[in-house]
Parts: sequence; structure tokens; C-alpha cells
Amino acid sequence: MTTPNGKSAAADASASAALRAKTEVARLISYIVFGLGSVYLSIRAGELPTSRWEPLGAGSFPKLVFAVLAVLCLIASVRAVIDIRKAGHLDGLAHAFGQWVKARRISFAMFGLLVVYLLALPVAGFSLATFVFLLITQLLIAGISKKTLIQSIIAALIFSVGLNILFAEVFNVFLPRGVLFAA
Repeated sequence: MTTPNGKSAAADASASAALRAKTEVARLISYIVFGLGSVYLSIRAGELPTSRWEPLGAGSFPKLVFAVLAVLCLIASVRAVIDIRKAGHLDGLAHAFGQWVKARRISFAMFGLLVVYLLALPVAGFSLATFVFLLITQLLIAGISKKTLIQSIIAALIFSVGLNILFAEVFNVFLPRGVLFAA
């Protein structure tokens, strides 16, 4: 029996099983990432200071929530591994994963920039770190041309220096100055 596009039903079933296997691998990766993040946040929540009036401490509820989330991710990961083994169609998975990463390379670059920004914030201070982060991010998204460069510089200046001035003058909240600019 053939389908309207000329393929056999068996070929469609095989392609569908391969797609299910790839989808389960993607789910497994997300479960692992969220599970590890939950474990980390659960540990960090346990470090919150305790109170004299609260016997469990401020971090007890977040610690419980993140621990439950980590356990749920572990259970979901085990189920995903079982489903992957049942599907068994993992041919070309490495190539498909490479294509997936290539299609999302800008997203990964922006995530990496965010990590660098957060690490540079205490050292460089809010204004400088934010200016560089916004400038690079905007150029990464919009592409580099004379027009986008000028627009990106203006926007980065407004949102880095402008926000710093707004918070300092209006809200009386001082954003990190960084060790480079400490007096």
C-alpha cells in the first residue's frame, strides 16, 4: 500500500519511528539539563540564611521544590531512555544533532555571551559589561553593517549608561560598579 506522496506505509512508519526516537533524545537532554539545574538550585537554596523565628529556614521550601523537580526529571529521564530503546531508530542521530546545533548557533552564542556577561559583571561593572554585551548581542542578531553598528551603539549606550543613571538618580539604587572602577 502506498501513501499519497508515493511512499510505502512501511517507509512512513520507519520515518515516524526515527522521528520519535530523535524527539525522545531531545527530551532526554532537556530532562538532564533541567534536573542538574534543579539539583544545583536545591543545594544553593540550602545555603540561604536561617531565621530565629522560622525553624525550617528560608531555604526549606525552595529546596523541597527543586529536589522534587530533580526527582521528576530523573523519572522522566528513565522513561525517555526506555522509549528510545523501544523506538531503536537512531540512524543519523549525530548528523541530525549537528544540523540542529548549526540551525541554533546564534542562540548558543547568545547563551554563551550571557554567561560571560554575568561573570564579567562584578569585575567590569554594570555599565561597561552591559554596553559590551548589548553591542555584541545586537550585532550578532542584526548583522554587521554601518547602519546596524550605529543603531547598536546608541541602543547599548542608552540601556547601559541610561539605566545606571536612572537607577542611581531616580530609584536611589546603585548598580555594580565593578572592581575596575572602584574608588
